[in-house]
Amino acid sequence: MVSALNRSLYFKQSIATLLLAIILSVVLSFFQAYQSIQQEPYRIQKEFNDTLSIVERPLSQALFRLDTVFAQQQAESLLYNPAIQKVTVTDENGRIFAEASAPDIEPSLSDDIANYLIQDSLVVSRELNFSEIEIPLGRVELELDRRYLVEQVVRVNNQRFVQNLFKDVLLASILSLLFYGMVTRPLKQLTWSLTRLDNKRTVSVPALFDKIHRNDELGRLKSTFNELWQRLSNALDALERSHQHSKAMIKHAADGIIVLDKNYNIRLVNEAAAKLVHMPIESLTNQPMTQLPGGSFWTSLRLSLEELAVDQVMNAETALSSHQCLVPIEIRINKYVVQGETEIVLLMRDLSERKEAQQRINHLSYYDSLTRLPNRTLMNDHLQRAMDDMAQGRFGVLIILDLDRFKTINDALGHNVGDQLLLKVVDSLIPLVPLDTTFARMGGDEFVFLWSNVRGSMNENNVSVVNFMQRILRVCAEVKHVEGHDLHVTGSLGVSFFDGSEESTATVVRQADTALYKAKELGRNTFAFFQEDMQSLSDARLQMEKSLYRALKENEFEVYYQPQHNDKGEVIGAEALLRWNEPDRGFIPPMEFIPIAEDIGLIHELGRFVLLQTTLQVAGWYKQGLWQDNWRISINVSPMQFAYSNLLQDITDALANSGLSASMVDIEITETALMSDLERALEIMEQIRELGVSLSVDDFGTGYSSLKYLKDLPIDRLKIDQSFVRDLITDKNDYAIVLAVIAMANALSLKVLAEGVETEEHFKQLELMGCYTYQGYYFGRPCNATDFAQNFLKAGHTA
Repeated sequence: MVSALNRSLYFKQSIATLLLAIILSVVLSFFQAYQSIQQEPYRIQKEFNDTLSIVERPLSQALFRLDTVFAQQQAESLLYNPAIQKVTVTDENGRIFAEASAPDIEPSLSDDIANYLIQDSLVVSRELNFSEIEIPLGRVELELDRRYLVEQVVRVNNQRFVQNLFKDVLLASILSLLFYGMVTRPLKQLTWSLTRLDNKRTVSVPALFDKIHRNDELGRLKSTFNELWQRLSNALDALERSHQHSKAMIKHAADGIIVLDKNYNIRLVNEAAAKLVHMPIESLTNQPMTQLPGGSFWTSLRLSLEELAVDQVMNAETALSSHQCLVPIEIRINKYVVQGETEIVLLMRDLSERKEAQQRINHLSYYDSLTRLPNRTLMNDHLQRAMDDMAQGRFGVLIILDLDRFKTINDALGHNVGDQLLLKVVDSLIPLVPLDTTFARMGGDEFVFLWSNVRGSMNENNVSVVNFMQRILRVCAEVKHVEGHDLHVTGSLGVSFFDGSEESTATVVRQADTALYKAKELGRNTFAFFQEDMQSLSDARLQMEKSLYRALKENEFEVYYQPQHNDKGEVIGAEALLRWNEPDRGFIPPMEFIPIAEDIGLIHELGRFVLLQTTLQVAGWYKQGLWQDNWRISINVSPMQFAYSNLLQDITDALANSGLSASMVDIEITETALMSDLERALEIMEQIRELGVSLSVDDFGTGYSSLKYLKDLPIDRLKIDQSFVRDLITDKNDYAIVLAVIAMANALSLKVLAEGVETEEHFKQLELMGCYTYQGYYFGRPCNATDFAQNFLKAGHTA
């Protein structure tokens, strides 16, 4: 049935018409019902006012004669109408004179529905007077059954809905039959005829079709198709002739031609190409291009072809084995789209004669005698040529490679070992060099990669360049076996982009050298891109140093507080965080100014400032009754500050000046500070514990912690770093690490607190894992002392 609906236009039209008829019927019935319900209160008032007119005179007489029996009979007579629930007759003083109520009948509708449909009051009343004289004798009041009235409205509208639906469905069926006779059936005849085209290439339809539909749209459709079919046949004939001509030209071309499909399989190959690769045409057709003789070249070429844009030309060169010698081959590559299908054509030419002449010249003056790589002169020539030939919108990249620690090896083991090491490095790097790239030796242990046609973005986000450099670093770092020595060297890379607008080749090389020095500063075995602001970085750092001294003098620093909670959402303490609101730049992240403060030795003064301000603030809250005895304030201590000999004195002075109990203070120490000198760290930690101050290990799991010594550390709590908590739900590794830290803390009787709890999902997962204290945006963001007291202390904030 579903298949028929999907194929038949008649069924689709019938179903659409039927659905439309039903929808219209429902809408119309709903509208009529709505109008009926809106008019119902007016109808009810009129109908029952008429009813009261019948009993008005008898009831007036009964009241005048004080005949309660007659009045009761009149009241009960009104109950013949099932819509009347209760009749009440009162005298002129408002006392009940007669009263009658209908028996309760279980309704089919609830009171809520009845009240919703008819919201007006359903009480009808009338004053009873003596004859025609306006002497009031009493009042009669009818209380109507709302549910019964609504049932009558619903019953009437249901009947109306059924009638409308039957009428509309009948009309839809008639229209569907008309549609079938006028459109669907002729179309089926035409379709049937199209599937049986005769040799004359014309559509043959029944005579009745031509007689009825000759001048309408269906007849014109038949004529148009006949014309299009004739044109298509002529075009196919012309295309076949063109195809035969193309095959003849490809077959007899002097250069080798190989055509690849989008999957890099060989679809066409001529005799010249088969001769170059020394394989028969039949063996090459429908085979992957990687099956061509030449080893990894074709695999590497395929990777380059995947990045080649449509209608872009790429040149490549390789050497193919022929009669135990290598024949240099030039390959010109172009990717294009034909009828929606992507194809790649390889034009191959034997370069043996030209290469021999070039090699004789180049090796005289342009190649390094040791590595046989292009030397500085040839590299500069290639760079100048690349800059001169750079097309609009194109760019290249110059990468300088310097081997780290090469001079040490060269001096220790001799120049012969150093030369052999250079050869090993070069041999390992050559397979990585992309096509159309110059790999040169600048001198000593410095090499250059000149990539003149780079795709992607002209910045450090260029995936091709980054991946290439990562492969270089990985290969350089591999162990090199040289004359019995296992040598380890790494590389540093400096990168400079160029697009031909530079002043000279020296400018490009100088920029790459500047980036190389930056990579050395970053710790070696890495790469750095040249940035225009590299020269200004030192100026910016100097300005930052001046601003830090000024900020400390002008009291621009402020301590913020982030709450810490337990699993019940109760505050158990807070962490003190240093913030700097620079007048011109606004808030500067701690990760920007803390490292500089450590370098210039200002971290000790900042640390004393945080200790003093925090303890004074918490002591003030404690006096106001806002801070509880069992709460702790966590204060971070940087590795440099931890190693400072006056740290213990700074803590003692802060506690003395503030009067804060040492039991309310928790000093947080990073793993790096502990592991740099474990014996010294243990000594300092023991002294801090003797003051009564608690100790926590901050950012646990991110440093170089030794679990063997963790059990000996005098600490009270581990803080799980937020980098593990952030992806706890989705990353199985982070989940395992957090679970291991919690289990280890429990085994060592240590408390554990999770940082970076940003969502309810984080909170619930950590609770299930056995972590019951938390810190993060889910519970509260860092804020100044005033806001912290207002939001978390005075308000008794809970998560």
